Amino acid sequence: MTARFLMCMLLLSSLSAAAQVVEPYRVPQAAIDVTDLESDYAQSPSRNSHHIGEYAEQMPTFAGGLEGLLCFLYRHNRFAAPSAAYPAGRVFVRFLIDEGGRVRDARLLKPLHPELDAEALRLVRLLSGHFTPGYNNKRPVAVPFSMPVQFPAVVPDKKQLKRCQ
Repeated sequence: MTARFLMCMLLLSSLSAAAQVVEPYRVPQAAIDVTDLESDYAQSPSRNSHHIGEYAEQMPTFAGGLEGLLCFLYRHNRFAAPSAAYPAGRVFVRFLIDEGGRVRDARLLKPLHPELDAEALRLVRLLSGHFTPGYNNKRPVAVPFSMPVQFPAVVPDKKQLKRCQ
């Protein structure tokens, strides 16, 4: 019994070792013609004015910074106070901040409740025009942005609350 087990183990270990042998990579000898390939570097931003990047050298900022954004959301949120009629949580929204600082293409990433989802989209659309656009090479570019909207609204601390009003 032990001899059969050892023979099976020896046979199985040799099969797995044989399966790991790989042919070495061979470099192609013929030259590759790259003149027909399109390049992102070939397109200048002036020809492609609606260029969308995942990041920018200077990211878009809200007028008033993060504190201003929190105050804006708190002041305009219709569901600022806790209620038993809807759940507490976050709605994640993704949108595009275009070259003019306007909000475009707002959509839900993670919904919570139909009324809260509609309110989150309304709040994000109200942000339009309050952003400075992102910049690449000193030119404004459209940048995607994701943001959670908290329900009930995050209440700013006492100092911030005075500045919010």
